[in-house]
Amino acid sequence: MEITRRNVCVTFTILCMAAALLMVFSVPGSILLSLTENLCTNQEAGVLRRLSWLFHSPWTDTLVRYLFLIGAAYIPAAFMVRWLPKASGRPKRMSGEEFIVCFVAAMGVGYCLNLVGNWINSFFAYFNHKTLEEMNPVIDMAADMSPSMLIYACILGPFMEELMFRGILLKPARVYGDRTAVVFTAVMFGLMHGNVTQFLYAAAIGLIFGYVAVRTNRILYTVLLHIMVNSFGTVLAAGALVVDGIGFNLLTGLYSVGLLGSIAFMIVGGLIVAVKYSPSRYRWLTARNGPPSPARKYVYLNPGFFLYLAVCGAEICIFLF
Repeated sequence: MEITRRNVCVTFTILCMAAALLMVFSVPGSILLSLTENLCTNQEAGVLRRLSWLFHSPWTDTLVRYLFLIGAAYIPAAFMVRWLPKASGRPKRMSGEEFIVCFVAAMGVGYCLNLVGNWINSFFAYFNHKTLEEMNPVIDMAADMSPSMLIYACILGPFMEELMFRGILLKPARVYGDRTAVVFTAVMFGLMHGNVTQFLYAAAIGLIFGYVAVRTNRILYTVLLHIMVNSFGTVLAAGALVVDGIGFNLLTGLYSVGLLGSIAFMIVGGLIVAVKYSPSRYRWLTARNGPPSPARKYVYLNPGFFLYLAVCGAEICIFLF
């Protein structure tokens, strides 16, 4: 498609509106959840009554809640973008070595920017008198070790996010260049998290995931990477709870040392990988971005992005202030 101001503005307005739908759907989604739960619970018998346990079981309650609050929005979001032209390419395989390199880079950069985000939160905490836990919802999620939360955080959540950002949004955006699409979806992915800490590292990790999606023309590898990234921290947190529950101080100390060593290894390895490979990967994406065009600034200068930025920015401000 020709890169004109109108084409870029229309395409990315629609993409941003589809993403914004995920952010605002929690209100009608919660109403739909409540109505469905009441309908199933109030039945004396039948199929609906037998499904009522899904809303209360520790294995399914979180999954059901997020499917209503977020998952239901995927249907109208996908319908909104279905008419847009999409880039297509032959699916390609990624070598195990390159996959591991991308994983280490994502972990290392993610940990570094997580520290930066916590420093920023600490600065604001001096003025707003909030705790770091109140300013970063991930801490609360990490404390919830119910089976359904673990399944969501480690499997379902990564799949849903990759389906949206490296699937539904990336393909139409690639029509205007691979580098443009990777950066755009990374920014959108970071903003979606709604707080400073997650915005920083999610946007950086989103760049890596976007490269992988463009490199392979599929989201299989990005879903696996996302699952591994989320599961790494979750497994470490779960291990800490298990060790603390044993109550053996020496074991707790050894685990803490191992935990810090693992994080340090990921940070150092990730930074080395990022420095070594980022320039060549950036040049590869740039070569696939097409000729320069002033119309590309409308990727962000459009009504849809302003709306998305307002919604996500409001949520960020709520956590900060």
